[in-house]
Amino acid sequence: MKRVEILSLFFTITIIFGCEKMVKIDEIDDVISENDLGIELKIDTNKDFEIQRIAENETSDYYLKIIVADEFYLRGKTEIENNKKYKLSVTMKNDNANPIISYSFWKGLKTSLRNYTLDGENGNPPTSKTQEIHSDWVTFDEYFEAQEGEESFMITLFSENGTFYLKDLNIQEILE
Repeated sequence: MKRVEILSLFFTITIIFGCEKMVKIDEIDDVISENDLGIELKIDTNKDFEIQRIAENETSDYYLKIIVADEFYLRGKTEIENNKKYKLSVTMKNDNANPIISYSFWKGLKTSLRNYTLDGENGNPPTSKTQEIHSDWVTFDEYFEAQEGEESFMITLFSENGTFYLKDLNIQEILE
């Protein structure tokens, strides 16, 4: 089985059977600057990681330092409307982890219609520029449109061991 298929199967199984271990935390919500989709992000607390809040000074917004010993898994899913256009933007830097951000479009709970990797390729395994070492803040942007038959949108962030930083996660509708 290809790694993409394995990851899709893992995410589907987690959605159906693993929801009880996914919890919402304020630190994640606070780095979302705009969220027109009303998405609620949750993390898997059964994994070994640490989240630290860091502010550059007393008046600045803070960012998150995520130190992953095992795995870090964040997920959010929400309903979408056909033919609306959106922008997904993530600002992060990476010391030595391999964070990969993907997003997908769903019909019902079990049918994934489209899957994408933020600023990357959906090959086997999926790759992304988010996995590269970035000592300075980098913003990754992608635009998408909800298509006919798509009922919901899901974003996931997965990383194995290492340290990365998350400053902003932004999902907004593009009004023309």
